[in-house]
Amino acid sequence: MIFAIAGAFFHEIIYFMIGRWKGREFLLSNSLTRKKYRKAKQLVHKYGIFSIFIIRFLYGMRVVPMVLFGATGFSFFKFAFFNILSLILWSFIYIGLGYIFGKTAEKFFGKAKEYYLYIGLTIVVLGTLYFLFQYYRGKKEKK
Repeated sequence: MIFAIAGAFFHEIIYFMIGRWKGREFLLSNSLTRKKYRKAKQLVHKYGIFSIFIIRFLYGMRVVPMVLFGATGFSFFKFAFFNILSLILWSFIYIGLGYIFGKTAEKFFGKAKEYYLYIGLTIVVLGTLYFLFQYYRGKKEKK
């Protein structure tokens, strides 16, 4: 849990500092970040400091809001403090859910774990064959 919190914290501090340095330029430089910039900006203005907690659980909204916080001149210490609090909450929830679902899966699947390697290899082989088939078919259609 400590490593998950530390890794996410330093990752987000880096993006916060990028936001301080060249945030607005960076966010408006391409269509993908421009779209997420608008969405994140609305969220930050609507919920203020609580948006750090909200953003933590939204898929695909981790980098842009951190840059946005830096770009808007958000206080570094305020950001760091609330970011740590949200990371602690985030880690407890996800590790707790992982533990609960892991125990449930262990009871549900029982001895199936002995076959995970074979199932995984079968999925990889079938997936590779499928993509090769699609690639070959695409090349054939272009001719």
